[in-house]
Amino acid sequence: MTGSRAAHPGPRRHRATRPLVRRLLVALRPTPRAALGAVAALGAGILVAAGLAAGSYAFLNSQAVVTSAATIKSGNLGLTVRYGAGAAGSSTTIPSTAWGAMLPGDVVGQQFTLASTGTAGSTLTARLSASSAWDIRIASGTCPAGQLGGAPLSTAAATAGTIAGGATSTFCVQAALPAAAGAAVSGTTADFSIVIDSTQVPS
Repeated sequence: MTGSRAAHPGPRRHRATRPLVRRLLVALRPTPRAALGAVAALGAGILVAAGLAAGSYAFLNSQAVVTSAATIKSGNLGLTVRYGAGAAGSSTTIPSTAWGAMLPGDVVGQQFTLASTGTAGSTLTARLSASSAWDIRIASGTCPAGQLGGAPLSTAAATAGTIAGGATSTFCVQAALPAAAGAAVSGTTADFSIVIDSTQVPS
């Protein structure tokens, strides 16, 4: 035939699927913006970051920060002791005249003031720094006319009450010369020291 071109269909080209697969992979590959989103998610928490790493980066995420308007401050614990009109401090001395000329069976009490200088309440214990031939007792409150109840103090700590943070409390310390004291203590003198410890009361 003239004037016309025979239609010889050439080999039909099939579009390869490889470029499509490649484009799909490119679409799933994190872009720089998606990578920034992943970093921000890590800052928000490990659980959020793990969830984004396992799935799509298309999920939105947000973060909120809670701050305190005031600085957190711990409480403290402190004690001072004062006798009479003396100054308050970590120790005080009761004059020896308060215990002078005691006879077997005598009981003499003296009052002192204990103050909590801290913010925390505490339980109190009392003990003697060394053993004594006299019976020494301590209790909160004013001194009674008779002998304080309970066992006399020893070098082992014994419960002595409680005190609230910032509070002031009156205490009584009594010295008693036992009625059964032997003649060996006649005319002798003895010093004693009471150690008062405070331990924070759990809130």
